[in-house]
Amino acid sequence: MSQSPQSPFTPAPAAPPAQLVATRWLLALVTVSLGGYLLVLSLAGQFIQLFTGMRIEVPYGALLVLQLLFAGVVVLLGFFFAPASLARRSIAGAIVAVVVLFTIILQAVRLSTGLGAASVFIGFTFADAFVMLPLALGAAWLVVRARPGLAYAALALVAIPALVHWALLVNGVDSVTTQIIMLILGALVAAGIGWGGAIAARVLGGSSATPRPQPQYAPYAQQPVVHTEQNDRPAERGPVI
Repeated sequence: MSQSPQSPFTPAPAAPPAQLVATRWLLALVTVSLGGYLLVLSLAGQFIQLFTGMRIEVPYGALLVLQLLFAGVVVLLGFFFAPASLARRSIAGAIVAVVVLFTIILQAVRLSTGLGAASVFIGFTFADAFVMLPLALGAAWLVVRARPGLAYAALALVAIPALVHWALLVNGVDSVTTQIIMLILGALVAAGIGWGGAIAARVLGGSSATPRPQPQYAPYAQQPVVHTEQNDRPAERGPVI
């Protein structure tokens, strides 16, 4: 017997909710990681030339600003993909935006007017993109994943890139090698913060960001037809009046 072709009105089988949730988390993680990488390249790269007193043409300066804005939009888009509540996604995006703005302001002040004796310390902490961005992205990811409070202790890992960056400068390591080392170290620290949150959530019994599975209902085409009247049965239905 040949099988009858599937009706075009038959609904496609829906993917399991758990699979959809896992896919959205993966998409959010990849997009946030890409945006974070672009943010680091922007803040630790040529963008700081805007504050060094160098003569920069207006189109080139606008390009540097647009690159920074594009990187920020990619990060916010990544948090939008996350299957979390709107409040948590908004808080995560606000954390990144505030930290990036705070870092830019300190970079501008330190490179233009100086901060006195605190200039060196701030240059490797609050004005260092390799320190502040892993901190911001790590904290935002913990928020959007609704990790327990113990997980935020992993944010202390950002002290590692601060110390390493200072050590590289003191030992006279060239800027290209320093950039490569700090990019790799920043990625490892951000991943460490994320894994720290996952471990804390597992130890303390999970997080509240995972939505509960919704009850599944059979499609309308698959639901049995209930005949309430004698003349409603297909075999006994008379002519339509």
